[in-house]
Amino acid sequence: MNRRRLLLLGLVVGLIAGAGWVFWDRTHPSYCEVVADRQTELADLTNAGGQGALFDALDSYRDLRDAAPDDIDDEWERVIGRLEILEKALRDADVDPETYDPKKPPAGLDAEQRGAIEGAARELGSETTVGAMGELEQQALDVCHTPLSQ
Repeated sequence: MNRRRLLLLGLVVGLIAGAGWVFWDRTHPSYCEVVADRQTELADLTNAGGQGALFDALDSYRDLRDAAPDDIDDEWERVIGRLEILEKALRDADVDPETYDPKKPPAGLDAEQRGAIEGAARELGSETTVGAMGELEQQALDVCHTPLSQ
């Protein structure tokens, strides 16, 4: 009798876990689905250019990070984190990213604000951040068989 109950319990647990997985899969799109959904938007932002295009891509990047497999969490955190730091430095200095020119900073920008913006920009353009973005692009190609942007 104990064996029968144990088998029944195992069956019930298995059915509940399976139903939970199906529910999760239906309510949480796969990473490759999110890549495909965001691909055109990211390409449009890239093609539009401008210094603010990266910040316009943040919501898409966050969606990708949220759907991403665990093995690329660090890369998404690095890219998004560096973008957010630069965005905050520009916002705190009340500087428009579209018009900011480090060679001709706006009047009223103090040395601390300028240093924060330049430091954040350096980190965003650093080898580690660029490398992380390259790894994310390669992963999308390898796993999803599609680039992050067209």
